[in-house]
Amino acid sequence: MAINPVPPVSLANCEDEPIHRPGAIQPHGALIALDAEGRVLSRSANLMATIGLDVLPGSTPDGELLGGDVLALIAEGLASSDHWANSVESVLLGRLFDVVAHRHLQILYLEFEPRRTASGSFSQFALYAQRIISQMQNRHDIDALLSRVTQEIRNMTGYDRVMAYRFRPDLSGEVIAEAHREDLESYLGQRYPASDIPAQARLLYILNPIRLIADVTYAPAPLIPSLDPRTGQPFDLSFSTLRSVSPIHCEYLTNMGVRASMSVSIVVGGKLWGLFSCHHMSPKTMAHPLRMSFQVISQVCSALVERLEHNLATQTLKQASDQQQKLMTLARDSEDLVSALAGDPDNIASLIPCDGAAVVMSGRTQSIGGHFDALCRQVLEHVEQDPNLEVFHTEHWQGSASERNTSGYCGILAVRFHRQESGWVMWLRKEEINNVRWGGKPEKIIKVGPSGARLTPRGSFEAWEEVVRGRSASWGDTDIAIAEKLRRDLVELCLSRASEIDGMRQRLIAMLGHDLRNPLQSISMAAAMLSSNETRDTELRKHISHSSGRMERLISQILEMSRLQSGLGIMVNRVDTDLSTLVESIVHETAVAFPGLTIEARIEPDVRAMVDPDRYAQVITNLLGNARYHGTPDTPVLISLSTEQQNTRLSVLNQTTPVAPERLATLFQPFKPHSAENLRNKNGLGIGLYISQAIAVAHSGNLSVEQNGNVITFSMVQPVEA
Repeated sequence: MAINPVPPVSLANCEDEPIHRPGAIQPHGALIALDAEGRVLSRSANLMATIGLDVLPGSTPDGELLGGDVLALIAEGLASSDHWANSVESVLLGRLFDVVAHRHLQILYLEFEPRRTASGSFSQFALYAQRIISQMQNRHDIDALLSRVTQEIRNMTGYDRVMAYRFRPDLSGEVIAEAHREDLESYLGQRYPASDIPAQARLLYILNPIRLIADVTYAPAPLIPSLDPRTGQPFDLSFSTLRSVSPIHCEYLTNMGVRASMSVSIVVGGKLWGLFSCHHMSPKTMAHPLRMSFQVISQVCSALVERLEHNLATQTLKQASDQQQKLMTLARDSEDLVSALAGDPDNIASLIPCDGAAVVMSGRTQSIGGHFDALCRQVLEHVEQDPNLEVFHTEHWQGSASERNTSGYCGILAVRFHRQESGWVMWLRKEEINNVRWGGKPEKIIKVGPSGARLTPRGSFEAWEEVVRGRSASWGDTDIAIAEKLRRDLVELCLSRASEIDGMRQRLIAMLGHDLRNPLQSISMAAAMLSSNETRDTELRKHISHSSGRMERLISQILEMSRLQSGLGIMVNRVDTDLSTLVESIVHETAVAFPGLTIEARIEPDVRAMVDPDRYAQVITNLLGNARYHGTPDTPVLISLSTEQQNTRLSVLNQTTPVAPERLATLFQPFKPHSAENLRNKNGLGIGLYISQAIAVAHSGNLSVEQNGNVITFSMVQPVEA
């Protein structure tokens, strides 16, 4: 004989419990269920004991016994659709009842709750609620708001303890406000695991915001019959005020020393944001009017919480938007997109609270607030596995498949902005080591009872501390919204640049067809004329070398320009460099190469800085070449090097024909139309100054031009330290 395996006992058993269809109610009231024709489908077993009369399944309730108010309530409910609810006060056989009705799944439910003689009227509770609401509206801080409301609710209801919970991103609850009897231990600041409120219970808290338990030791009053005779299914009591609760929850409250409770939901944006939880150490019921007043207070509180959170999010988004506009302006104006996003002081790290950030593109990583090359490599290995992934975030980054995270940074928020070049922006948060005060050790214990093995709630709620590691502060919705907006703007910028590059590429092809034709033709002719004549061969070899050099320079400049236009910037390797010696050597080489050029040098001795010497030399060569080609013939070129506080200044000055202001403004642009007009540099591409400026920016400096009459001066200023 086959033996069915016993399912393992786990939290899933608890979460699968059909708490909305318990087949019973709490006995401090009674219930009748009617079909769409007003016929009785079921009633609670305690109906006769509670209201003094009984109704049989299939019958129609007796109007004379129930009274006109209840009959009118039934008629209104039968004429309405699902989600209708209303209530009346009615005297049945000399006793006052709150009759609470609602319609759900085409069934009309009537719930009869005896009104205690000490209970107040709707008007009294409405006035009390109005006073509390007026005080609530003057609060501009969520913690202060909830603290005030918990105290007022305790004053209003008389519960021994009233707590305000707020649910964290991991769905654990934290007590953030509390009012309690003086002799009771405080639960303020304690955390309760997400498993304390299973998923189906969270849904019920949203659907039915008030849940009352008059006495946790109650014996449930079953529905007779327990199944809908038309469908054979249990009755859905999701919206019932008397719905019997899970025995596991009753045991949970008993272990806390609680005999009665009431919970009211705080729902924000359609999600369970928090709860007001009321505990009493002896049995306690709460009249329907007071519960309704309490519900109104909670709804107003929910609206105020939502407004306060919205205002805070709006303010944060506005500040981030203003900062992002500045950042995007820098990015649009810069040829080095990576440096623009990770520069100083305006950079991506200022958009979102973080402990570090990085921009990654085409294998290049530029970090902010640390050195994150290895960490970014791990993250890239993970996110690049999904080509459709645009946004990635986690609070507990453990590392990639090939490398464990040992950086101390557990929070990662990353957005992709360039698919082809693996362009990502990343924000990083450090591990937060927290001492969490749980309300008892967060565990459930397996016990075997009449129904077999099941999970039981913890027996002790004495504060239990746990050290939580490996997690950062959570990324909020506002953080992610800011990151996604930056991603959209960067994608748009990259697409715009791609369009510009395509146009430049077309112009480049046309220029290359012209500019490379001459050196190639010279090489071809020189090679064809090579002979055994040694003198002639030497001259031809010089032509070949000269033409090859021109081609190499053209190709080198084209590659530099292509890298810049792709947003990759200039790569620099900074080392401590003697700039004085470097400038002197370049001046000497230039004077030897061009004997007719007079160069006057004013070089301050022993000037040192952290630079890439090859790139720095490239700027000097470009500026001297620019002066040679565009300066007035037979006039000297002046080059100077000096220090200014924490900066160095390199200047190249020469006489020239005055440049029109509109042309002066375009000198640092590539492919300037007027570049080809210079007969002394017909083969130039007009990108030397463009590349020189990019080199200056890569050194955290700048290259500028100034014109005074017929004298023009180019100056590069950069910091001494990297």
